[in-house]
Amino acid sequence: MTPQQDQPEGRALKDAADRRLMPEVEADNAAQRKTVAILKRALKAAETHNEKAVDLALKAVAADPSSGLAHHVAGVTLDRAGRLSQALQHYENAWRLTPENADIYQNLGLVAWKLDMVDAAEKFFRLYRKMRPNSTDGAINLAGALRDKGQFDDAAQILQTSVYANMAEPTLWNALGTVLLESGDPGQAVTFYNEAIRLDPDFARGWHNLAYALDLIGDLPGAISAFENALESPASTGDAAEMRHGLAHTLLADGQVARGWDEYAVRLTRDYNKSTVFLIKAPRWEGDTGELKGKRVLLVGEQGLGDEILFMNAARDLQDAIGPDGELMIACTRRLVPLFQRSFPDAHVGQHGTFEAEGKKFRAVTWLEEHGGCDVWLPMGELARAFRGETAAFPDRSGYMTPDPERVAAIKAQLDAIGPGPKVGIVWKSMLMTTQRSKFFSPFEQWRSVLETPGVSFVSLQYGDTADELARAEADYGVKIHQLDDLDLKDDLDGVAALGAALDLSIGPMNASTNLAASTGADVWFIAYKSHWPLLGAGRLLWYPQTRAFSPENWGDWKSTMGDIASALKQRLSKEKAA
Repeated sequence: MTPQQDQPEGRALKDAADRRLMPEVEADNAAQRKTVAILKRALKAAETHNEKAVDLALKAVAADPSSGLAHHVAGVTLDRAGRLSQALQHYENAWRLTPENADIYQNLGLVAWKLDMVDAAEKFFRLYRKMRPNSTDGAINLAGALRDKGQFDDAAQILQTSVYANMAEPTLWNALGTVLLESGDPGQAVTFYNEAIRLDPDFARGWHNLAYALDLIGDLPGAISAFENALESPASTGDAAEMRHGLAHTLLADGQVARGWDEYAVRLTRDYNKSTVFLIKAPRWEGDTGELKGKRVLLVGEQGLGDEILFMNAARDLQDAIGPDGELMIACTRRLVPLFQRSFPDAHVGQHGTFEAEGKKFRAVTWLEEHGGCDVWLPMGELARAFRGETAAFPDRSGYMTPDPERVAAIKAQLDAIGPGPKVGIVWKSMLMTTQRSKFFSPFEQWRSVLETPGVSFVSLQYGDTADELARAEADYGVKIHQLDDLDLKDDLDGVAALGAALDLSIGPMNASTNLAASTGADVWFIAYKSHWPLLGAGRLLWYPQTRAFSPENWGDWKSTMGDIASALKQRLSKEKAA
């Protein structure tokens, strides 16, 4: 749920093969001439039709399996089509057949990078740099891999050296800006993105990255303008989709809700590289609420757990639009089925099934036909577009999920046994703390001012490996963070919802645990940047009107933010004691 960031830099071999390698090919016989002719057609087709290009390239491989160029072009077309594992295989074949071809190493690195094999990507990029030491693409790609490994100084040094030799190359300034941004300095990154754009005013990716940086530092009008400039000259339909997705998040963060939801629909298109392919044999609902009455409607979860919980804020509006003569069916993550079924007893709730293939995520609802099928279906995010088209459309009511009352009572008894005083649940990190994601979370040491609040018993809502933080809190801060040993915080989401409802307060960033607690009507203090799109420019979570949001005034100022939370917690305790 963070703004979209730049994709791996560098150019796929399409340009290099088309403009440099193909003219150098000498065909010694009719079979080779035929192969080369097919490859030229494949590269031409790749400009507009990826699958046709793939078919032609694989036909060329079948005609001449010993052709390194055929395997190379097959890798290019498969790469562009998103069939990454197959692309990697053909690039490896091309490397074995023509190891002197430097471009193969770059393309091997790019595919490995896309597959999150960053160490392998770095290795291939270093080999490419040895063969082409003056290549700007080589510098950009190697620096990008090092950036993603958190080696920011090494990445910056490579790019600075290349910049001094190529001062007028905008892609180098852009890449250096991205290194600074990912290291936690988006304000400084803006300077480098602006220089890239000065050098090339039509540099769409530079505008896109400038928009992203401006969004992070809270200049939302500037970010919107930069996204609009980026969309004037995108390099591809995929880039355009990514830019629209980023624009959608920024519009939502700026409170331009209706336009934001319209742009957000790009996530459902095939051009968007993170789109989900829904395998449902029924028409997708087009958005006319008047057409829902009396229909059998399937609502399908999309994206992450937190998103599924958040968007269900409008599920009752959907039920009302369907009416008593229709039926609502809900396909959600397996772990959410008990909670959703209890919360929407008139609906039929089951799990969706998800699998990934060739870099794409596919989602199916296997029980749908057995249940009689549906007239229309819609992804959960479309609920917001249909029923939350303006901030005034959010109802001022707390809680739309119903936790298990028996489990809430049992957990309350466990919490009472800890001792007197309020019980406060805390979450401090993501399950996936990559270099890119970590900047959105307060470092654990900044929690000290909160944890040292006297009279409070803290309870962990954090799933994953927490041993180091729990030990540090007790050893360094003298604070025991309690755990409920019989509750699986990762898989037992019905139990997590009950825990959230039983606690006096929960504090943390937006994740499954805090969203679950808030959805039950429980008191939650969210930690989020002001430009985090679910805030919708309101400074609080309209989805959960009983909650509060704490945001850094300046990028990365977690110390002040956690200090504000500590002060607010002490004030709350004082008021409760006075009452």
